[in-house]
Amino acid sequence: MPDKCFDSIEIDNKSTVFALYKRQGCWPEKKNDKNHTELGTIRAKSKHEQLNNQLLNHTFTSDKEFLERYNKAKIVARHYCMAENAIAVLSNMPLDTSYICYGHLGERLGLGNGAEEVVSIWEQKLMRLIHPDDVAEKIAWELQFLSFISQLPVDERSDYYLQHFMRMRGRGGDVLTVRHRIFYLDYDADGNVLLTLCLYSVVGQNAGVAGIVHSLDDTLANNPSVGLQGLLSVRERGILELVSSGKASKQIADLLNISTNTVNNHRQSILHKLHCHNTAEAVVVAGKLGILSSK
Repeated sequence: MPDKCFDSIEIDNKSTVFALYKRQGCWPEKKNDKNHTELGTIRAKSKHEQLNNQLLNHTFTSDKEFLERYNKAKIVARHYCMAENAIAVLSNMPLDTSYICYGHLGERLGLGNGAEEVVSIWEQKLMRLIHPDDVAEKIAWELQFLSFISQLPVDERSDYYLQHFMRMRGRGGDVLTVRHRIFYLDYDADGNVLLTLCLYSVVGQNAGVAGIVHSLDDTLANNPSVGLQGLLSVRERGILELVSSGKASKQIADLLNISTNTVNNHRQSILHKLHCHNTAEAVVVAGKLGILSSK
């Protein structure tokens, strides 16, 4: 796929750019692609200006502890980035700057890794990679979230965050579904937003599925139960298999030619290892972990 799938357009006086879809084949097609996308770009520009004004057109209340909180928020951003292989964008409204940390997702998008500070609250490099049809929707959600948060008492605002999903172009031309989350972290004395944290992470077909997940592509690890078989001894797994089939301790003791007291000791050990309160719960947990062959 050719690299030049996009033209860039200047949408405000800070030279923030959005990707303008110009060639079929770069993204999943829609009917009347060109007209549809140009209309979406116009909507995005209008909504972007509105959001930019609502975030920045304030006289922020001075706070001598703000710099310390900002530096702590940078640490939070870096930790999110490392833990989720994500991209974290910490925007500073009073300074109109952003601190951006690139996890391995940055490499997959062709942005590299590491961290940088840019003179804008808008993550322009990332915005260029968002599907044009999703840009206006992204900004519309952010406007709605800001409006929602602004109506709440400041001490309740941290209970909420925004998430939505969008398409982004990968380094090789592949289309990634990305989960975008926004957290408003800090406010001045008048309730104006001071710090915003945006997180970008890949979402795959396993979203919502329990299992061991590879954070870069959202795939499940192969045979996750393999490493869990040793969690219980062979004898404990055998006893739990019999418990799951409805056998009582006395019946299990007779089948295995051991004492009932020994069976009960094994059952207590199973509960301890699986952090369960009773054997019925242990059967369910072991089944989900793939420990029981009959489950």
